[in-house]
Amino acid sequence: MLYCSGAIGRIVRVEINNDQMKRFCLFFTLLALFSAPLLAVDKPRRIVSIGLCTDQLLLLLAEREQIASVSVWALDENMSYMIDAVGDLPINNSSVEEIISYQPDLVVASEFAAWDTAKFLRQLGYRVKQIPLARSISDIYSLLRQFGEWTGNQQRAENVIGQMQSELAAIRQRYAERPQKTVIVYSPNGFTIGANTLENDLFTHAGYVNLAANMGIEGFKPIALETLIAADPDVLQIDRNLSRPDSLATTYVGHPVLDKVIEHREYLDIPTRLRICAGPMITEAVEQMAQRR
Repeated sequence: MLYCSGAIGRIVRVEINNDQMKRFCLFFTLLALFSAPLLAVDKPRRIVSIGLCTDQLLLLLAEREQIASVSVWALDENMSYMIDAVGDLPINNSSVEEIISYQPDLVVASEFAAWDTAKFLRQLGYRVKQIPLARSISDIYSLLRQFGEWTGNQQRAENVIGQMQSELAAIRQRYAERPQKTVIVYSPNGFTIGANTLENDLFTHAGYVNLAANMGIEGFKPIALETLIAADPDVLQIDRNLSRPDSLATTYVGHPVLDKVIEHREYLDIPTRLRICAGPMITEAVEQMAQRR
């Protein structure tokens, strides 16, 4: 009887003769030694992002040489907070054919964008990771840690989280003496933003009461212009910072009645790039909101 172990830490018991035992142990040890590198989880070196929010996280947390490509959304001036970091990185349009050409060892995407491409790539055997929708600042911290693990940049993620926590604490202290104000968001297609959303949590951190949440609205729901006016918020946030200002959906936020309402109320205009994705940019959004209280 023989017990022999290899580089991967397995112990095998075999009942064979002496010559067989020697050959078996030699074979097993060599196999273990050569297999060990294959079992190690290497830091990904050809990461492709196929959506705006993973573009931001990849440009923020990953080493430059790890990034094989980011999506075309990373170059959108209204949407992309990390646009200046793109430089000469290859750009993709989130198509399966493009992504395969980069031979990625990791594809990152959002659960709510390019999901069909992500699904097909996973079926083809590619390693695909999708970030969930963040509904609070705490969710952002969890997301950053998760993304740091995927890309092998855990310490960078922790550094970003620490900086965010320090900045938010400083903002809270800076504006602590100012009174709370009420607010409602009005977006294209007549949508507002209620409870259980990142935007609602940002309002809370900035010292606002979101009247849509108080009405029982959760998530993103349409609201009648008459209801918005009757709510009589101290502040209106009208989302006009969009990449397609001439679309039919944006006619809602260009309504003449809304312009009249704005004349008699404070108007909160927070750039979309500071609040559309989960990341450290939200601290700038909170700061701008708090300044307007």
